[in-house]
Amino acid sequence: MAHSRALFLFALIATIFSTIAVAKDFVVGDEKGWTLGVDYQVWAANKVFHLGDTLTFNYVAGEDSVVRVNGSDFQSCSVPWAAPVLGSGHDEVVLTTYGRRWYISGFANHCKNGQKLVITVLPSQQLPWSPVPSPSPSPEDAPWSATIPRRSLLSKKLFQMIHRNLIAV
Repeated sequence: MAHSRALFLFALIATIFSTIAVAKDFVVGDEKGWTLGVDYQVWAANKVFHLGDTLTFNYVAGEDSVVRVNGSDFQSCSVPWAAPVLGSGHDEVVLTTYGRRWYISGFANHCKNGQKLVITVLPSQQLPWSPVPSPSPSPEDAPWSATIPRRSLLSKKLFQMIHRNLIAV
């Protein structure tokens, strides 16, 4: 009985963990944050971004902002009139679609002075036994939001229940 119970719990845990995406949090510019004088292309060069990862833009609220733009607006440092402008000073952007993503400062001349970031978002990292999702890229100008949940996690109570049952076995 105890053996079958342990086997069942192991199978349950393996199934649950096989569906959890491993997401990373990236603080743009690291300790310098989102500001003038940082080469964001150098900062991003050694990083790999996946679906579900989060970009955190830290700056002084009221003295800067973050705007997601398309490639041509990135090149010209243009803020489209309908683009959402983030200005909290601690903006978290969840990467919900894959492909190229462009971000610029919405403050006058900041973008033209180099405060802009372009990254490539890859499909989610998959655990070896996880099914691979079919690709569903969105258009370049798709809406984006910083409020979309970024990953599925076990609730604390479920984790504690599983842990208690494993110890009891």
